[in-house]
Amino acid sequence: MSVVHSILQLRRHLYRSQYDAVIVDAVSSPNEAIDFCRQIRTSSAIPIFLIVEPFKADLIVLALEAGADDCMSPPVSIPEFVARINNLLRRASYARIPTHRQPLAFTFAGFRLSVLERQLWGPDCQIVDLTSAEFDLLLALCRNPGRLMRREELLTSTHAGVAGPVTRSIDVHISRLRQKIEHDPPNPRLLKTVRLGGYVFTADVMAG
Repeated sequence: MSVVHSILQLRRHLYRSQYDAVIVDAVSSPNEAIDFCRQIRTSSAIPIFLIVEPFKADLIVLALEAGADDCMSPPVSIPEFVARINNLLRRASYARIPTHRQPLAFTFAGFRLSVLERQLWGPDCQIVDLTSAEFDLLLALCRNPGRLMRREELLTSTHAGVAGPVTRSIDVHISRLRQKIEHDPPNPRLLKTVRLGGYVFTADVMAG
């Protein structure tokens, strides 16, 4: 574990060494922390956890849109904080744990989602950058194609957005996913909204 006192020092540490997760105190400099998330997401899927100012729902949405995986506001409950960090680490470790009961990959609309590598490849065979929360959300959808999944169920499946309003946090991740997998995100064909219900993944999904 390393402790640094500026975003610049944090970037240097990430450049020089490998870490399992990043925890950023964004209370005093939220804009700098959000910019950091955007920059890191261009090259890394490392779990990012932000401590943000209380009662700032819009800030939480911005953080999630920038690539943060989870947020929490002070006063920080140590047991809850530890549980959330352990959850992020557990999700990140899935890529290193062999499984014989679940499919190792899913394909849909030219995309390939690898469970073990926690990567999404596009139709052009290029890796599509996903945050940990976005990957978990897409994995839950691939495992349940054609079925209505309510926001609360998706929240449970992904542990995404627990720091803010359930509806808004899940909707942020859905919006980001559409930007990455839909040909025309404002008019989605793969990931449809059911009014007052939730979402349905309408793609033809093949497991293998």
